Amino acid sequence: MKLRMLASLLVPGLLVIGHPLWSISIQSAPRYWTETETETLWRVRYSNEDYGYLVRLAAGTIGHATHSPNPNHGFLVPLPEVGRELPASTDETRFVWVDASYNATDYSSLSRIASEHIRTVDGQWPKARVVKGLTRLGGLTAIEFKTEHPSPKGAVVVEEQAIALRSGIVYTVGLRTAKPNRSSDEAEFRKIENGFKLLALNNRAVK
Repeated sequence: MKLRMLASLLVPGLLVIGHPLWSISIQSAPRYWTETETETLWRVRYSNEDYGYLVRLAAGTIGHATHSPNPNHGFLVPLPEVGRELPASTDETRFVWVDASYNATDYSSLSRIASEHIRTVDGQWPKARVVKGLTRLGGLTAIEFKTEHPSPKGAVVVEEQAIALRSGIVYTVGLRTAKPNRSSDEAEFRKIENGFKLLALNNRAVK
């Protein structure tokens, strides 16, 4: 009888004492994104578990990504207004972009995939000047190439891309800018490139 009374007193006490401890130990993970009517905006870090990577964003930088339920491959940062909340797109003159997609080419090596990218540029701009080299992206060996070509309006467009390959996924960090803005915009490109980190491929995106 005494044991039953003791248990009836202790159990409510444990519930009362245990509740704040539970709320402290089990906290919801921070959410780095918000949705507008047309986009998903990322701050502090962009994370993509489907394709196994994240990108740490500098303070004040906002990444513009697709709105759910559209496919989520990467994001774009408009330049020079890296903290802009208004919609951004590839129709703009200056921006940094990040993408992860399954390899859609017929080639399995990084070198051949990069060559295909460069061939595409050559097809669009036969007189483009291309410089190619090696770099690192999230610990992976990456091929980086830079091109300069005229725009329809006559200005010189500068593009840089770093491309890496892992488990059939092609990771790309790119920059598009105008030649007079190359120095400042390349600095933003490097911040994004250096913030690129790999995640475990636990969840695979549907091809």
